[in-house]
Amino acid sequence: MEYFTTQLIMIALFTLIIHSIETLAYSVRLSGARVRLLASALSLFNVMVMVSRLANMMQQPFTGSLIDNAPKENALEFVASQF
Repeated sequence: MEYFTTQLIMIALFTLIIHSIETLAYSVRLSGARVRLLASALSLFNVMVMVSRLANMMQQPFTGSLIDNAPKENALEFVASQF
């Protein structure tokens, strides 16, 4: 467990939430097509996809800081073990 930092756990949790929102967005689009409320489904789909993509964009500095905080010696092994 010493390989996993709290920052890595937060990144993994944030990634799980982002992908869950994106998966739900696709299910909203499909269910809207089935019940013939296509315009409402497409607008809700677009909102959910924009939220997930914005969250993904906000996650990138966290991932970059993982690499910045790597120790000077054996940095490549540290980052590889984190991912």
